[in-house]
Amino acid sequence: MNKLISILFLTVSLLWVTACKEPLIDEGVLPFSEPATVDANGGNWRTIVLQSTADINVPAPSAITSDDYKSELAQVKNGVASLEPEKITAINYWAVGAVKRWNQIARQLVAKYNVESANPADATNSLVSDPFAARLYAAMSVAQYDAMVVAWHAKYQYNRPSLVDQGIITRLPIANVPSYPSEDAAIAEVSCQMLAHFFPNETAWLKTKATEHKQSRIWNGANVPSDIVAGENLGATVTGKVLNYLQNDGFNNASDPGNTWTTLLAQAPYDVKWTSLVIPARSPVSPLAGNVKTWFSLTASAPAPPATASAQFQTDLKEVSTIANSRTRDQSRIAAKWDDGVGTYTIAGHWNLIAEDFVQQYRQNELRAARTYALMNRALQDAATVCWATKYTYFVPRPSQLDPTIKTATPIPNTPVYIPEQATLAAAATSVLLYLFPDENTILNPQLTEAVQSGLYGGTSFRFANDAGSAVGTAVGQAAVASAKSDGAQ
Repeated sequence: MNKLISILFLTVSLLWVTACKEPLIDEGVLPFSEPATVDANGGNWRTIVLQSTADINVPAPSAITSDDYKSELAQVKNGVASLEPEKITAINYWAVGAVKRWNQIARQLVAKYNVESANPADATNSLVSDPFAARLYAAMSVAQYDAMVVAWHAKYQYNRPSLVDQGIITRLPIANVPSYPSEDAAIAEVSCQMLAHFFPNETAWLKTKATEHKQSRIWNGANVPSDIVAGENLGATVTGKVLNYLQNDGFNNASDPGNTWTTLLAQAPYDVKWTSLVIPARSPVSPLAGNVKTWFSLTASAPAPPATASAQFQTDLKEVSTIANSRTRDQSRIAAKWDDGVGTYTIAGHWNLIAEDFVQQYRQNELRAARTYALMNRALQDAATVCWATKYTYFVPRPSQLDPTIKTATPIPNTPVYIPEQATLAAAATSVLLYLFPDENTILNPQLTEAVQSGLYGGTSFRFANDAGSAVGTAVGQAAVASAKSDGAQ
């Protein structure tokens, strides 16, 4: 009987653990560091969705000489001196950087939901497509950035001293900026609400993480409760503005519920039309994602692709076949590295991971880190939009549709090849990152070369398509850089 009870208990326990487990992608604990700058004029930087910081009212805090504030400060001081182990763990987790940590959480959720549907009739294949993920990263980053500009404006307007300047010894380093409102609370609230919008089934888990994040700032001695409440409130208001923007950006019809893409296919000016190579055949991924409103003013477009009977096309098709028949180990590695298919962060998320290293290395404060992600992710979404618009204008077939003997090293995307998303998004992200981190060209340029040619090595793309995608992505990235040069940040 006891054995039966033990087995039953173990089974229930395992089921409980399985049910509660999030598919964490362990990236380790980043080192702790104080930000390199405080950007005291950051409250004057140009906002993105907000017309200006005046859109958000941050009320004046109580004076530090008030009894209420003195009581808050005393409680924080006493709390720092007697921390339980679980609070220390929470402090360590969030102290690596609020923007970085929530970007990791976003990538984790994208990977979790980036799965193939078992239903062949499911036109979108999965909840997460490249355009979906690019939009998610952009929207969350924009909300974080606008919230940070508002927070910075209020910080230096009211200038409530940091707790460090009031004698609190924090457990881990913090930016020595005015404490009111809390930048961490604003980021936590914005990020939680934005991710819950995209992944409503994760709302309870996200709220738990946000609550822990906000409390960790009090436990660390960085903020008093009234700093947290003010940050939380401004974050909630900014989120509402960004969600309103999303309601009108045109993405709701991206999956083409009316199957209008078949009309576009019939009208396509290309001589041989794309067909799905998935067995059984499926509708293409997000065929109307090219109609989404862009963040930047763009003129980027790809030229008409060479006809299948042209010398250039035949040369490039032969190149794909030759590589497929003699693919080197390094070419296979590159194709797999940049495929970013099912179960990954997607292509946009891959570039967020790359950006994270630079944000960490350059010790960017929360405001500047938010600007980095917002700039790059808007460029990535715009690149995806132009990429998808081009795909569903020409409907150029994948190499193995024209030459079935070609063996690919990676799964064949269920989209037309021209222009390829790997090359387009890589060029856009690299243009932005080279502007923000000009000394990192020896790292970024080789990665760009690999990403652009990865489809050719994998047998899923042509050289002419990669070159066109790279040119479009570079143009989108340069549009983002032009905008950044006048946003008020140095």
